[in-house]
Amino acid sequence: MPSKKQRVEIPAAVAATVLFQSDRTCCVCRQRGKPIQIHHIDDAPRNNESDNLAVLCFDCHRDTQIRGGFDRKLDAQQIRLYKVDWIERVEGARSQRLGSTELEVIDEKQRLRYLQLREESEEYSYDFEADYVLVGSSDSKADHETNLCISAFVTGHLQRLRADAVARTPKKNEITRSPYGATVRDGLSISHSVSLFTPDVLSLEFQLVSYYAGDAHPNTDHLTLNFRLHPSMKLELYDIFEESSRYVDVLASYCLTDLHKQKLQRWDPADQSEQLRNRQDEWILRGASAENANFERFSLKKYGIVIHFAPYQVGSHAEGEYEVFIPAYELKSVVRGEMATLLNWKTV
Repeated sequence: MPSKKQRVEIPAAVAATVLFQSDRTCCVCRQRGKPIQIHHIDDAPRNNESDNLAVLCFDCHRDTQIRGGFDRKLDAQQIRLYKVDWIERVEGARSQRLGSTELEVIDEKQRLRYLQLREESEEYSYDFEADYVLVGSSDSKADHETNLCISAFVTGHLQRLRADAVARTPKKNEITRSPYGATVRDGLSISHSVSLFTPDVLSLEFQLVSYYAGDAHPNTDHLTLNFRLHPSMKLELYDIFEESSRYVDVLASYCLTDLHKQKLQRWDPADQSEQLRNRQDEWILRGASAENANFERFSLKKYGIVIHFAPYQVGSHAEGEYEVFIPAYELKSVVRGEMATLLNWKTV
C-alpha cells in the first residue's frame, strides 16, 4: 500500500489552473520573477485536489518546513488564507486590465462582474475573444470555487484553440501560398447570457462561434453552466431531479412533442411539412430520446428549465438551433423538493 508521502504527479490541467490563478507568483511573499513550485498545503503529496495546492517560492516553501525554535512555521491555515487573498487580488487586477464592469447587483453583498478576455497570434494565425462573468459576495470561499469553474471553462477553450491553431499552422501557410483568397486564420468567439441569477443560483448560457482556415462556414455551439452558489456546487440534471423518478422520460416526452411543433413551423408548408404531419421525424426521435446525454445542455429559468439541443442533434444546420422551455409545473412529479425551493419554482 502506498505511503502517505508517496508523491503522485499533479495532473497537467490542475497544475496549469493553479499556476494561472496565482499568476505564476508566490501567494505569500508575492515577489514576481522568483522561482516557484506547487506546494501541497496538507503536506500529503498524493492529494492533488486544486484546493490543496498553492504556489510558493523556494524561500517561502522552506518556511513551511520549520520545526520548533523561535520562528513560527508557515502552517497550512496561514497558507490557505494567503492563497485566497492572493487569488482575489489577481482576479481583481485582471478584471481592471481586461475591462471588468458591474453587470448585475442583487444587493450590496451579491453581484456579478463582467469580464472580457482576448488573445491573438500573428505567428500561429488565430484570434480568441470571450466575455463572461464572475460572481462576488461575502462568501469568498464559495465564490472562489464557482469562479474557478467559470474561468476554467473559458481558459480551457482558449487552450484548445491555441493547440489546434499551432497544429494547423502548416496547413494555413499552404492556404496562404495558394491562389485562393480563403481565410487563413482560426478563431473562436464566446459570448454569454445570464439565464438566472439569485442569491442561491447562477445559470449561464454560452454561445460559441468557431471558424477554421479553409472551412466553408463558421460552426456554432451552445453550452451551459449552472451553479448552486452557497455552498458552491456545479449542478447537473441529477442534482435537480429525483434519480428514482425517471425524469429523463419526462423531459424526453415533453421535448419530443414540442420539437415536432417547432419543426413543422420551420419547414416549407408546400414541401416537407406534409410529411411531418403524417409521421414523426427520425432526427428528433433520435436526438431527443430518453438518453441522459441528449439533455446535458440545460439552463435554469425563473419558471422552469430550458433544454438546448446541439447543432445537428435534432435538425439540420439550415434549421438553426433548437431549444425547448419546460414549465416548472410540468416537472412537479420529478423535481427534488429542495431544488424546487431553492429555485422558487411554483409547481402547482
